[in-house]
Amino acid sequence: MKKKDELKMPRYRFRCILDVTPDDLRKMGAKAVGLDIDNTIAPDGTMKFVDGVREWVRTILDAGFPIMIISNGTYFRVKAISKYLGGLPFIHLSLKPFPHSLIKAAKRMNVDISELAMLGDQLFSDIKAANRCGAIAVRIDPLPAKSLYPHYYMIKQKMEEPIIKEFESKHGYGVEQ
Repeated sequence: MKKKDELKMPRYRFRCILDVTPDDLRKMGAKAVGLDIDNTIAPDGTMKFVDGVREWVRTILDAGFPIMIISNGTYFRVKAISKYLGGLPFIHLSLKPFPHSLIKAAKRMNVDISELAMLGDQLFSDIKAANRCGAIAVRIDPLPAKSLYPHYYMIKQKMEEPIIKEFESKHGYGVEQ
């Protein structure tokens, strides 16, 4: 695999955000969570969330893992979603795939960047940003629900296909022991 594609390769993969457990995070070596929004917990541009995501957030927080939303979304959208999720801290307009927002989040949560699990759906933004700074890159399969920008995501999906196939040839879902 070419070096540039290595930046887009996740370390772990889950079908749904709800599949990630506190035990999984511990096995990864994580002490904090960076959480993407669009197509990870809600279809892009919508306020229709994965059923049970608020309970999932509470479970992760109760297990001792701080969570920070790290999104390329606007202040107003990310703030509203933060409020919906119980007032999670957030970084909006994060400019992923650039890693500076992940580094900033790790500092705010008082963990080393290598202990931040970045959970997101996009190889070209979430995963690449995590790999660029040494965070734990965790790919959540994109939500199947229709987004506001279906053509954009169809193009991205085609570009991601060979990388995902390479991942699947070496790894499964979840955290291997």
